[in-house]
Amino acid sequence: MLLLDEAEARRVAGLYDLPVTGIIGLLIQAKREGLVASLAEEMNRLREQGGNFRIHDALYRRVLEMEKEE
Repeated sequence: MLLLDEAEARRVAGLYDLPVTGIIGLLIQAKREGLVASLAEEMNRLREQGGNFRIHDALYRRVLEMEKEE
């Protein structure tokens, strides 16, 4: 696994048909594996401390609903 969050890295991964998962996808997987207790807490922390991290409110709500945190 290689962690990168740059448009160029995502583009190159696409050229090689490598799977790409964003931070929200990683958090969902961590929640499912019991590595994080609350997606809401982790996403809120990213919103507050993540610098350039942005998540649209509709996506935020959808993730919580999908993972039954709402």
